[in-house]
Amino acid sequence: MKRQSGFTLVELIIVIVLLGLLAVIAAPRFINIAEDAEKATFKGISAAFKAGINQVHIAWQVRGNDNAVQNFIPINDPAVLGDLSVNRFGYPADTRGTSLTLNSRNDCEDVWRAVLASQDADVAADDSALFTALYLGGNSCRYTYVPQPALSVEYNSNTGLISIND
Repeated sequence: MKRQSGFTLVELIIVIVLLGLLAVIAAPRFINIAEDAEKATFKGISAAFKAGINQVHIAWQVRGNDNAVQNFIPINDPAVLGDLSVNRFGYPADTRGTSLTLNSRNDCEDVWRAVLASQDADVAADDSALFTALYLGGNSCRYTYVPQPALSVEYNSNTGLISIND
């Protein structure tokens, strides 16, 4: 008599139950991947902004400046309304070359765009861009990451201090 080979119904049910358990265990990990990717994007852009601010300040020091400099770094980006100017402490302050201090939401947006000119990290006053800009007063700005509003970057142009809140 020829014996048939294959799986019994019990074996198939056991395999289905095991696959179901694996799916229940693994699914939350895959769901968190999107959130982790958003956080990694934020961290990368924040680090690029911090490095850009520091590079501008170092260039100001190397050139031997000890005061505010209008049009310190030429910006060739149509989204930026002028060249980057630095304040009397050597930190980016505006691109419109009027006050040489960071003192408005427009200045916050201008500095962000100028420092991150080659990045895909646009900023706006509302949630129409990847980041929103808010002028905090005292020559400081907060940039909030729209996909995850708990993530933000604060920049103080008097001290160059950048706080990354993640």
